[in-house]
Amino acid sequence: MKVHSLLLILISVIPGLQGAPTFDADIRPLFKKHCTSCHNPDKRKADLDLSTYAGVLAGSSGGEVVKAGVPDTSWLFESITHVDGVEAMPPKKPKISEDAIATIREWILGGLVESSGGKSMLREITFDVTAGSSAKPEGEPAMPTGLPEVERKISSRSPAVTALAASPWAPLMAVSGWEQILFRHAASEETLGILPFPEGTIHDLKFSRNGSVLIASGGRGGESGKVVLFDVKSGKRIAEIGDEEDIVLAADLSADHRYVALGGPAKVVKIFDATNGKLLHRIEKHTDWITALAFAPEGDQLASADRSGGVHVWEAGTGGIVYTLDEHKVHVADLAWRADGKMLASGADDGKMVLWDMKDGWPSKVVDAHKGNTDDRYTRATGILSLAWSRGGSLITSGRDKRVRIWKADGNREWESDEMESLPITATLLSDSKTGWLGMYDGSVVATGKK
Repeated sequence: MKVHSLLLILISVIPGLQGAPTFDADIRPLFKKHCTSCHNPDKRKADLDLSTYAGVLAGSSGGEVVKAGVPDTSWLFESITHVDGVEAMPPKKPKISEDAIATIREWILGGLVESSGGKSMLREITFDVTAGSSAKPEGEPAMPTGLPEVERKISSRSPAVTALAASPWAPLMAVSGWEQILFRHAASEETLGILPFPEGTIHDLKFSRNGSVLIASGGRGGESGKVVLFDVKSGKRIAEIGDEEDIVLAADLSADHRYVALGGPAKVVKIFDATNGKLLHRIEKHTDWITALAFAPEGDQLASADRSGGVHVWEAGTGGIVYTLDEHKVHVADLAWRADGKMLASGADDGKMVLWDMKDGWPSKVVDAHKGNTDDRYTRATGILSLAWSRGGSLITSGRDKRVRIWKADGNREWESDEMESLPITATLLSDSKTGWLGMYDGSVVATGKK
C-alpha cells in the first residue's frame, strides 16, 4: 500500500459504541421535550428543524448547528449551555438539566450517531510513522563541534527556561539561558557549547527540519527584537532577521530555508527572505499579540496564533490566507505541525488542545488537555503552556496544572506525569517519541516521559 494512502483523513464508518447516546433513543426525546415546540417542520424558527436527524444535520439559516466530535463550540451546545453571546435555548427559561446537557454533549462527542449500530461521523485520524516530511540529512546529523569557549552567565537566581527545542535527528537540545543558548546532549545531559544572545531574553527556539540550523528569537520589551539563525555545527551566526521595536515572541524558518517569519506585540506577521533579510510580506489580520508561529514540514504554509484565540494559515510565498481556524476563544500558547504535515495542533489558555485537519481546516478533535478542576483542598490552574510533536507521531503538552501529558497521534492520552513542584513552561519530545524534556520555571531542565 502506498504511504500516501495511509495518510488520508476520512469520514469514518465506525459503528456507534455500545451504550453511547444515539439520536433516536436519547436525543430526539430531549429535543421533543425542550426544543421542537419552536423547531419543527411546521414552525422552523431560524429555519431549524430539530424533530428529525436530517433536520439537525441540515442546520439553520446561520449554518451548521452541530460538529461531530466538537461539542463545546457547536452552536447547539453553546445555546443550551447559555454561552455569552449565543442565543439561549430554551429562550427565557432556565437551562435544561445537567444530565440532559451531558447526554447531548456525549452524543456530539461520539460522532452524531443516529441509531443503535449506526455509523459515527467522527473523522478517523491515521498516521504512518515512516512518513517523514523532511528527509534525514546525509551523513551524521548536525551536532556542535569545536564551538568557541563562552563563559556561562550565572545569576543569583536561575532564569526560567522560556524556550527549549530538540533536534529532529540528533540527541541534542537547545535551552534558553540568561542572554545565552546552551547546547545540551540529550542522553548524557552534558553541556556541549554556549551561544551568546546579547539581544536579550529568548522567547522562542526551534531547530530547522533537517536539524542543521537553530532559530532563536527574543529581545527587550518595548525596545528591540530580532531573529538569529545559528549554524548548529559551528555555532556561527548565519543571519540576523528583523529590526523590531519590541520583542519577538515567535519565529520560524521554512523547511526549505527560504523564508523566516516572526511576530510579537505589534500584532503583525512578517515574512522575510532568509537569504537576504528582505521583508516580503506584512500580514495585519491578527487583532492581538502574535504568540506562536510554525512553518509546515514541507512547502511554504505558515500557521500563526495570537493572544485572543485567532489562528490562521498562510502561504508564505504570496502572503495569502489559506485557512482561518476558528475554534479557540482565548490566548493560544503554542502551535505545532505533525511530521507528515497533515495535522496542526494548537493549545490555549482554556486547556483545550485542537487537532486541525490540514486538508480542509476542520477541527478533527478537541481535547481538554489541561483543564483545571476543584477539589476540597485547592483549585488546579487551567491552561496549556506548550506542545510539540515528535518525529514518530507522539505529542507532548505541558500545562498550568503542573502536569505533562503525552498523546497518541489520534489525540488519545498515552501517559501523564504526577503534579510537579515547578511550572513546566515548555516541553519537547525527542525523536524516539518516548522521552520528553521540560524547561521549568525554576530554571531547571527535567527529563520526563514513558519508561
